[in-house]
Order: sequence, then C-alpha cells, then structure tokens
Amino acid sequence: MSSVGRVAFIVLLVLGAITGILSYYLFAKFTPTPGMINSVDRTDLAPTESATQNNDNKNKQVSVVDESKFTTRAAVVILKGSSIQGNPSFNPDVVKAKTNALVIWTNDDTVPHSATSGSGPTDPNVGKLFDSDILNSGQKYSIPASKIGLGEHPYHCKIHPYMTGKITVG
Repeated sequence: MSSVGRVAFIVLLVLGAITGILSYYLFAKFTPTPGMINSVDRTDLAPTESATQNNDNKNKQVSVVDESKFTTRAAVVILKGSSIQGNPSFNPDVVKAKTNALVIWTNDDTVPHSATSGSGPTDPNVGKLFDSDILNSGQKYSIPASKIGLGEHPYHCKIHPYMTGKITVG
C-alpha cells in the first residue's frame, strides 16, 4: 500500500471514530423521555367529551362489595390464553349461583378482559345487569347474585366478544 493509501485509510478510520462518538453523544442527549412529547409537528387538541368522561371515571370511586358478608360464592376464572379465539375462555362456562351468593370473576390471563352481561356487543341489553369494565391481569370483579336476578344470563368479554359464558341464578 502506498503512503497516500495509508494516510487515507488512517484518516477514514479517525473520521469514522469521530462520527461514531458524536452520534453516540447526540443520540444519548436527545433520547426520548417517556411521557414527554417534543415535536415541531405537535399541536395539542382540545379535549373531547369522551376523554373528559374517561378522566371523570378514573377519579370516580368504585363501589366495593364486602365479601365477608357472603358465605356462598360462585367463582369464575378468566383463563390464561383466553384472548386467543378458540381457546377456553371462562371456567366454568356455565356458572350456577344461589340468590344469596357472591359471583366473582378473576382475570388469570395476561391481557385485560371484562365480564359484561349480554350475549355480545350487538345485544340491546348489553351491560345492563353487570359490567366489570376492564379487568387487568390479577384483578377481580364481584357482584351479588341477587343484583343479577333470577334466570339464565349470558355474558361476554367486551374486548374479546367471542369469549362468552352463562350465569344461572336460582
């Protein structure tokens, strides 16, 4: 290799190293911060009515059922992997509860689910008897069977409407 070739090679190595070091420090300095949006294209929008309602719902106290008042319980488990269509959803699929029982749904899956009365999202009575809203992994929802009412009532997950079950109170 000629001396000009060696010098050019060394210059390219040095320039590459400098570029790498500068890039590293610049990217480290301007790394995005979670929760902070910094963009020239960003314009804040006025809050919509549904966003305002969602914020109100976050601040609202959820009524908690005193489980110690119930000696009879009917437990339903939302199974792991139930978000995948075709997998078993609720265990048991059909739960029987006496009128003095407390019905408890527990989410054992890794994704959010719900327990919402009605046969599906197109049912005109969807959510009228009970609605757990979103149950994250490990969360529970309970309701006295007396509030659900006598008879056989279908329910589903409003996030995954193919997940269905029934509760029979009586």
